[in-house]
Amino acid sequence: LLNMIVAVIDSTQLQELMCHVMMGNLVMFRKDSVLNILIQSLDWETFEQYSTWQLFLAHSIPLETIIPILQHLKYKEHPEALSCLLLQLRREKPSEEMVKMVLSRPCHPEDQFTTSILRHWASKYDDTLGEHIKAQLIKNNNQPRKRQSLRSSSSKLAQLTLEQILEHMDNLRLSLSNTKNNFFTQTPILQALQHVQASCDEAHKMRFSDLFALAEEYEDSQSKPPKSRRKAPASSPRSRKGAAPPTNNEEESASSSASEEEDSKPKAPKRKRKGSSAVGSDSD
Repeated sequence: LLNMIVAVIDSTQLQELMCHVMMGNLVMFRKDSVLNILIQSLDWETFEQYSTWQLFLAHSIPLETIIPILQHLKYKEHPEALSCLLLQLRREKPSEEMVKMVLSRPCHPEDQFTTSILRHWASKYDDTLGEHIKAQLIKNNNQPRKRQSLRSSSSKLAQLTLEQILEHMDNLRLSLSNTKNNFFTQTPILQALQHVQASCDEAHKMRFSDLFALAEEYEDSQSKPPKSRRKAPASSPRSRKGAAPPTNNEEESASSSASEEEDSKPKAPKRKRKGSSAVGSDSD
């Protein structure tokens, strides 16, 4: 029924339907069935797909309800759904499920969907995105490599693997290389890269050497002891109390005070010479 509607309406009628949906006069999607309807619409004409997505966005259905559709979208075959979903994800704060589904997309040089939304989240929600990526890295790193390869080959849907996460992170690193974004200086990201580097094989270490170099720099900075605090105990006045001789300033102040005391004492009168001369004159 929905396909029949969007196949015959024009842009004016689409706008009227959206208004009725927002006012509560019309319901065209329900939470339990909207995902299947959007998946079926991927084979419709371009205007029909755009109309379907506009009508969906007019409803108050959480985006996480339909985020699994990302596993069905291919960048060459479904640009309508990808563009609508990209604009909607841009307005959302990333959740763990959103990040997982975005990272589960296969990496391709012409597919910029994952890199573009990760870059936006990294500039606006860097802490939240960093924690979610760290969780996915550690979770997938702890799974056996054979199980990941068998799971991805046996299923038609895209499955998240450690290699996919590293590929998307490396693309994000290159995208942020000429910016002032500090996403890859976050402690959770660097700790997760350290965790992965310690257990991955040499082939992955060589392939993602630039990415792992960030973790090595972080490890080196953590292993270096602080230099500014070493001289603090030596300069403490308590440690030198009674052990070191008085400084030159103290000696000079003591000598100056002693000289001042001597100058302040009254001097003896010099009258003995005059007395002796007077006695001598009398004897004469």
